[in-house]
Amino acid sequence: MDDENENNNNINQQQVQDEYDEEEIEIPIDEIIIEEVDDDQLLEGEGEFEIRTQPINKSNNNFGDIYVSNPNTPRNINNSNNNNINNNNNKNEVSIGISENTNEGGSNNTNKNKNNNNINNDDDDDGADEKVKTEEEIKKEAENELNQSVPFFSLFRFADNTDKVLMFLGTIAAIINGAAMPTVSLVFGLVVDAFKPTQFNEDPNYDIYDTVRSISFYLLMLGGGVFVLSYLETTLWMISGERQTSRIRREYLESTLRQEIGWFDTNKANELSSRINSDTVLFEEAIGEKVGRFIHFFSTFVAGFVIGFTKGWQLTLVITSVSPLLAIGGFFTARMMTQMTKLGQEAYSRAGGVAEENIGSIRTVATFSGEKLAIDKYSNNLKEARTVGYKRSFFNGLGLGFVQFVILGTYALAFWYGSTLISKKVINSVSDRAWTGGDVVSVFFAVIIGATSIGQASPCLALFAQGRGAAYKIFQVIDRQSKANPFSTRGIKPETLSGDIEFRDVGFHYPSRPDVPIFNSFNLKIKPGQTVGLVGDSGGGKSTIISLLERFYDPCQGEILLDGEDIRKFNVRGLRQKIGLVNQEPVLFATTISENIRYGKEGATQDEIEEAAKLANAHSFISQLPQGYNTLVGEKGVQMSGGQRQRIAIARAVIKNPNILLLDESTSALDAESTKLVQEALDVLMKGRTTIVIAHNLSTIRNADVIIYIKKGVAVEKGTHDELMAKQGLYFDLVEKQSHQQMYNLLENGTRSRRSSTFSAEVNPLLDSFHVSKRSLRKNESDTNKKEKENSGKKKNKSNKKKAEEVPMTRVIKYNRPELGLWCFGFLSAVGTGAVYPGFAMVFTEMLTIFQNPDPNYLTSHANFVALMFVALAVGAGISNFFQGFLFSVIGEKLTYRLRRDCFAAIMKQDVGWFDLPDNSTGKLTSHLATDAALVQGMTSQRLGIVLQNILTMVGGLVIAFYSGWQLTLVIIACFPLVVVTSKIQMQILAGFSSKDGCGQAGQVASEAISGIRTVASFTTEKQVVELYKKQQKGPSSEGIKKAHISGFAFGFTQLILFCVYCLSFWYGGKLVGSGVFGATDKEISDNCTDQTIPYLWKDYDTCKRAQNTIYGFNSMTRVFFAIVMSAIGVGQASSFAPDLAKAKAAAVSVFKLLDTPSKIDPTTDDGDRIDIVGGDIEFKNLHFSYPTRPDNNVFRGFALTLQSGTTTALVGDSGGGKSTCLSLLQRFYNPVIGEIFIDGHNIKNLNVRHLRHLFGLVGQEPTLFSGTIADNIRYGKHDATQEEIEEASKLANAHSFIIDLPQGYNTELGEKYTQLSGGQKQRIAIARAIIRNPKILLLDESTSALDADSTKLVQEALENVMKGRTTIVIAHNLLTIQNADCIAYVRAGQIIERGTHDELLEAQGPYSQLWNNQQQK
Repeated sequence: MDDENENNNNINQQQVQDEYDEEEIEIPIDEIIIEEVDDDQLLEGEGEFEIRTQPINKSNNNFGDIYVSNPNTPRNINNSNNNNINNNNNKNEVSIGISENTNEGGSNNTNKNKNNNNINNDDDDDGADEKVKTEEEIKKEAENELNQSVPFFSLFRFADNTDKVLMFLGTIAAIINGAAMPTVSLVFGLVVDAFKPTQFNEDPNYDIYDTVRSISFYLLMLGGGVFVLSYLETTLWMISGERQTSRIRREYLESTLRQEIGWFDTNKANELSSRINSDTVLFEEAIGEKVGRFIHFFSTFVAGFVIGFTKGWQLTLVITSVSPLLAIGGFFTARMMTQMTKLGQEAYSRAGGVAEENIGSIRTVATFSGEKLAIDKYSNNLKEARTVGYKRSFFNGLGLGFVQFVILGTYALAFWYGSTLISKKVINSVSDRAWTGGDVVSVFFAVIIGATSIGQASPCLALFAQGRGAAYKIFQVIDRQSKANPFSTRGIKPETLSGDIEFRDVGFHYPSRPDVPIFNSFNLKIKPGQTVGLVGDSGGGKSTIISLLERFYDPCQGEILLDGEDIRKFNVRGLRQKIGLVNQEPVLFATTISENIRYGKEGATQDEIEEAAKLANAHSFISQLPQGYNTLVGEKGVQMSGGQRQRIAIARAVIKNPNILLLDESTSALDAESTKLVQEALDVLMKGRTTIVIAHNLSTIRNADVIIYIKKGVAVEKGTHDELMAKQGLYFDLVEKQSHQQMYNLLENGTRSRRSSTFSAEVNPLLDSFHVSKRSLRKNESDTNKKEKENSGKKKNKSNKKKAEEVPMTRVIKYNRPELGLWCFGFLSAVGTGAVYPGFAMVFTEMLTIFQNPDPNYLTSHANFVALMFVALAVGAGISNFFQGFLFSVIGEKLTYRLRRDCFAAIMKQDVGWFDLPDNSTGKLTSHLATDAALVQGMTSQRLGIVLQNILTMVGGLVIAFYSGWQLTLVIIACFPLVVVTSKIQMQILAGFSSKDGCGQAGQVASEAISGIRTVASFTTEKQVVELYKKQQKGPSSEGIKKAHISGFAFGFTQLILFCVYCLSFWYGGKLVGSGVFGATDKEISDNCTDQTIPYLWKDYDTCKRAQNTIYGFNSMTRVFFAIVMSAIGVGQASSFAPDLAKAKAAAVSVFKLLDTPSKIDPTTDDGDRIDIVGGDIEFKNLHFSYPTRPDNNVFRGFALTLQSGTTTALVGDSGGGKSTCLSLLQRFYNPVIGEIFIDGHNIKNLNVRHLRHLFGLVGQEPTLFSGTIADNIRYGKHDATQEEIEEASKLANAHSFIIDLPQGYNTELGEKYTQLSGGQKQRIAIARAIIRNPKILLLDESTSALDADSTKLVQEALENVMKGRTTIVIAHNLLTIQNADCIAYVRAGQIIERGTHDELLEAQGPYSQLWNNQQQK
């Protein structure tokens, strides 16, 4: 029967769908409104008109709202997740296109497996698919994804018409420009033939100077054309790439923000935000000037071989047989280097992750003395990166050596065969005459230039592959259809909501945990204007209800009705604008307080902002800040205390004026006075609104209209407080536990009861304040946020004050002392490499001179010898380049490893106050670790090797040049600096001009929005974020375009300079030879002008004499030219491979400054006293203190407090008054400016830091856990703990039961930011970590605030056991939790203004009594 029903349902669904496809839906025409939407409100791909039915009433119209999209935008209605078909209603009741989601990889056929209530069929299909996937399939999918990329031309999908014109013109310029370089070989061939001495036999009046002058003019014209073409090629492609990249960054951010929250659960936020900075850089390189460069090189390749075959096909074929080796060598080297670089980055990213995690959680690391553990873990990860670096070094050397060997070996083969063609007077069939030296030179250079260009183009192919891979990930996000798109204009846009809410048979699981159902057939009804309190166990599903109402997720089955309509029919943005959320963990953005509050209402006036702040009790503290409402809150709001952050978040919700209010522990970070005031503001706000309150603290929801007890995803009890008490069920048990706990606290006066009471009322007793407030969970944020604030207070002041201090080279080299042997061999290799270019100039010049001799026997014998010299030069160059590249890179890798390890160790030994300074933020320190050490090696091995190589090259070249002809040498030397500079710029051009810094401040905007996506979604600020991002993009984009013009001009100018130098050299050289300045000696003339050569080779003696002067003059001219020019090119190219010396020096200053920074409180040293038997007496004596980032703001002014061993002392007072600072000073996170702290009479400054901190067990407000397993995190409290000890500690912290319920138990990986655990679960693991430490002194900072009542009671009992015989300090805003403490100290403005027992302070009628009365009145 069930199968028949399902089949019928599927038929009905198909009929309805078919009717929709045929556009036969009837809509009452009088119910349709066509609204024109302003252009500036449109998003790309959306239509200009929206058609919606009115009113929203099922009885009148079952179709909901219908929106007409741009006809060019494809819509697949069948696959839409919101193709909501409810077969229980009329067949025509269809909701069309509520969101723009299509299920990726889904199939409509799977709908057959769904029952009638499963509206969102595709969502269920996804879940089902995930459940049946095997591990092998998941691994295969991951491997496939690594190999996936988009087609090359798809990279340009975001190009507009302007971009297409720019790319077209840039392509034309690149093609012509690429063909220009092989053309130079023709000119050079003409130059060689111009010095052909046999022409004197044919024309006694032949003038060499006139001929060379004419040919030189060709070079000048060619240079001018290349200048213009190079400028256009580079500039047009760069501008096009910049424009398209800016566009894709905006599209990517917008597409990311439009995704539903469930998608973020399975995609790491840090990867998404880094992609907009890193992957888009790879994308830009793949579509920018590298495309023009590739076309340029390909054109060079084609033109080179065309010239080669047209000038002499025989020699071209011989050279071509070897040329593929050049391309293969270049391609192989580029590919292997790319792969090794990628592996190296991946290897170091793991080490970088360890560094970021430990530096970012430095207070937790310091508390548990985890510095050595962190250093060891970081070092182990570095070793893997070092090993990959060795492999990269090998391939780097191999590639350099192979390419040099092949190039010089090709010279040997080509010139040997060319000499054979000339000596045997072989007819060149193309020119129909005998081969000449000019023909050989033209063909040789044309083909070599063409073949080499393929090797130069191969890195572009690697970049294209990287760009295609990066684009695949980016396009995946852009093309993905969201299940809840906040940018969509489609769906019901309610003017107001009454707040009638119904959950009907809702089933749900989180996307990241499809096998763990949260709800199964969950039902809940909330009437308009009701206040509903949700109570129950941690992780039971309370917060999930809020997430579903906000449409952060959609139910897997069933439906949620709002004012009678399925929530999925509402426009996402319109829905969220009517809902106000105050969350457990408020997220602020790195802007002003005013702008943060304005996020709640776009366009809010300053008056409205201040009014909202007053209602949230935030106005007073904001007004006292120096910048008032313009005060920057810092990244994630870390410049504010937890209470201040929460009040700003409440003001943000207040200004929204929502119809439905969702409160999730909204006042827990506030002190009692602020809680009372804010609660009154919330009470006013709640009037007439449907309100859902989540609470573990039952006192906050006693007066709610309905209280619902949720257990494991089921509403097991609901009713008013009195009704549930009468039932005597689960809620009654909770109430009884809390009431008994309170009575226990009030009646018991012993030491045990005092300690018990310290924690018993973490859930406020029901005899006290029953208000729509939240529990003190918030407090878990206040002080930790304060600590974070101190951590990143440094971000305020950007340090421009890096002095140009010099680090002695000897000190850097000392770090490489163990590699002395490698240094020696590396320097020998550099000497060999440096001799290559001068040697090449000598050998090459001899070969050119031989070509000019008309004697075939002389030509053959000498050409064979010179060819052998080329072979010897090729072998030497290959070997020396390999060893130089390999050895110096290995030395560099070892130095990088050593520096990174020592720098991280230096960071970890610093005092916590050091991390508060502006220069020492987590981001800056991890960035320096990643880059500085690698840059420093540029000062040592690589640069010193290249310096030695360049010195030898230049000295050798100059000696040869001056010996051969000082006149021409001086002229060329005048141009020498330009040649060196332009050669270096050319190599940098090959590396690329594309920006490597992502998008600066715009990237920060994107990163912040993505990491705080729930806040962005809740307050519908997606469009504001995108607009801010666009605004921040304008600067980098205009800079990129400016850089394009500069880069284009630089590239063109380098080409022009080279052509001008060639022109000048040949012109002046021709003049020197023609005038006889360069010529043969008398002996050379007499040896060659003999009876055997006259008249056999020369017409007469005068002709022979002129010929010999020309031959030897040509030899001198070419030797000078090539000795200097080739040496200069060699120096320029070698220098381009050298790291930037300026950056290396700056990095060295940074590195050694860090290494030399002494720690005020070094936790890694063994120095200091130890207390043999710890009693636990503590004395704070006349403390004065201010935080390093705020030296003028004194936190303590004469603070004094004494704690007796084994007693419990509670600290109460205003938020930000200095309570948490006491704990920080006690643990020696900081040293007091004045005053001392004693433990058992020992000044803590004299104690060993590790020993001191081992005395403490801290459970803070916000538990900080680390990546790794649950067992690893608990073991962090005691590094040598056994599994039995871990489990015992977990049992005491009431964590054992939920841990063993997890599939992997104690081996469960916590994942990024441990988001897979609920707040209560995280807190219990943190408590277990403190318990396993077995501390002598216990520091508790709202330690049970994240737990439900049941867990609180059990954990509290565990804490009571731990507290026996131990000194305990408790920080509390909730006075019920500390009323039986041995001593209560009221802290205000850094001083204790009163102290005593609870009863004594009440009798004193002071601030404590006032706080107590305020809480009791609630």
